Amino acid sequence: MVAHTQTLFGAVALVAVLMGSCLILVGRLDHRDGMLTTGLGMLSHSLAYVGYTLFGHAPLWISYVLANTLLSTAMAFYTVSLPLIHGRPPPWKLAFTFPVVQVVLLTVLLNTQIPRQLTACMVLLCQCLLVFHFSRRYSVPGGRAHRVLLFGSALSLTGLGMRVVVILSGAPAEMHYNVSNLKQTFSVSIGAATVLMLSFGLVLLSRERIESQLRQTAMLDTLTGIPNRRAIIEHFTDEIERACRLKTPLAIAMLDVDHFKRINDSYGHLIGDDVLKYCATHLQRRLRRHDHVGRYGGEEFLLVLPGTDADGALQLVDQLRRTFCDKPARFAGHSINLSFSAGICGVSHVDEHTNLTELLHQADTALYAAKNAGRNTLRVAGAREKEEAFKQQ
Repeated sequence: MVAHTQTLFGAVALVAVLMGSCLILVGRLDHRDGMLTTGLGMLSHSLAYVGYTLFGHAPLWISYVLANTLLSTAMAFYTVSLPLIHGRPPPWKLAFTFPVVQVVLLTVLLNTQIPRQLTACMVLLCQCLLVFHFSRRYSVPGGRAHRVLLFGSALSLTGLGMRVVVILSGAPAEMHYNVSNLKQTFSVSIGAATVLMLSFGLVLLSRERIESQLRQTAMLDTLTGIPNRRAIIEHFTDEIERACRLKTPLAIAMLDVDHFKRINDSYGHLIGDDVLKYCATHLQRRLRRHDHVGRYGGEEFLLVLPGTDADGALQLVDQLRRTFCDKPARFAGHSINLSFSAGICGVSHVDEHTNLTELLHQADTALYAAKNAGRNTLRVAGAREKEEAFKQQ
């Protein structure tokens, strides 16, 4: 079915201006959600299509040069929206170089036909490739918005590629904006779909990014910046499943800062907070890359040690203990000797019957045994012959 080309342009322009206006109304210049730049892109897109409806009724510098420059500007706004949504510095200069190149080249080639048409298509093709690249680069892990953006970009590339093929085949007049034929109908329809997919994809990407940030915030301890209890338990659950699948050992260690209440009472809660942050940083820096640490509660930290049995965990945690109390830590001019007690639980063969709650209970029981043994001490659960106290000499 062949549709009237300029009517199609007008319909797309109406949809784009409505969507763009809504996004501009909810967008804010100081808010990095990409709504404002996406809305400006939609508005520029709609104005470009209004220009196309004037082809044959207005000078070429309006219906062709200005219209294609506005379309290139729209693609530039879509490009900067992608990193902006992720809080990254947008490539303003790179993105808006294309509209500048477009207006200069089209002005120079205004009185030609094929070179002018090819130039307009090639600049837009390059911009679609840039949007395609940024859509992959700034995808949210586990998200789906980038798929919409990739498909929209690929669709636009298809439409532009088709126009290039028709022009190069010696029929540039068939691609005039006031000509109605099946190729034009297909090309403009692709343009309409691209408008919808890019705008929807960018809005969805913004939502996914915000949800991802909220999830990350909900999984972090606000004081220390390390995973909170919920997050470290999730890591533990994942590692149990992995150890069961790979038939590898797994160990955990429950750490408690010794005499933390005394530190709070003697130096105040602000110093106590500094102590907890110091402990979290110390543990993060000295654990192996695949280990996990989280604040389990109060002054307690949970270590998840994949690929490690009870003996290995005992040696690793004892090294941590020794470095922890090697020298006093200084906070606001105060020198404080720090130490911790730890309960360790290791499983050599993890299977489907391994119970997370039971392992935590065993580690917690071993921790209390370590504290009752005099603090600055380690205990291993479930093996009396290995429940040796490691005390600093």
